Amino acid sequence: MEQFELLYIPVLLIGGFVASVINVVAGGGSYLTLSILILAGLPPGVANGTNRIGILAGNLSSAAKFVRLGQIKRSDLWYFCLPAMLGGIAGAYLATQTADRTLRVVLAVLMLFGSWTVIKKPDQSREKKVWAKNWTFPLFSGVGLYAGFIQAGTGFFSLAASTLLGHDLKRGNAVKTVMNLSVTVPALAIFWGQSMVAWPAGLALAVGMGLGGLMGVKVSQESNPENLRKMVAAAILLSAVFVVYPLLNGPS
Repeated sequence: MEQFELLYIPVLLIGGFVASVINVVAGGGSYLTLSILILAGLPPGVANGTNRIGILAGNLSSAAKFVRLGQIKRSDLWYFCLPAMLGGIAGAYLATQTADRTLRVVLAVLMLFGSWTVIKKPDQSREKKVWAKNWTFPLFSGVGLYAGFIQAGTGFFSLAASTLLGHDLKRGNAVKTVMNLSVTVPALAIFWGQSMVAWPAGLALAVGMGLGGLMGVKVSQESNPENLRKMVAAAILLSAVFVVYPLLNGPS
């Protein structure tokens, strides 16, 4: 495994905090943390695994606060967590079998798509279509598969799925948090088992993301995320440049 540059620890602390706030409010924070981990010297596959440590810390802290606010229910474990966990296990295994160069291309494409998704203003003129509960399992299995594979941008798909099921943004953010927890634990175990986790970098990220998770809940409950969405889109575009740049300079 390539050595992690310790000078990036302060950057990971700050970046993790910002990314975790973004994750709770809108989604897409992992685009930032993945880029920092790759810039710090980790191969894309190892960065993908290491990022799960920060995601775990951020979601633990935000989930605890959502529980105190009454936004998380016991039924969430069955309706959202179980299908997401099953999909996440498959996605994480698939990611460990994907070459770094291929993963770098996938990351860049998803980042470009993610920037468009974030900055595009939702069409408020159309009534939201509410799907029946029997769509919960396939919807969140798909979200879990994506989350296990790459994680970055999972929040967008989770919020879209919960909206289709009739939940508002506040409830959707709570669902997204508890769903991410159910995916991250087995996914992290799979990456660790494949020696694709850099713990020093991951623990630094975890401290920042744990604190950011608490702040993110406060922001999501009290603020309009419209301006934040635009900043996220700009960050994603910049991150995509950093991720794809090595492709123009030979194999990674």
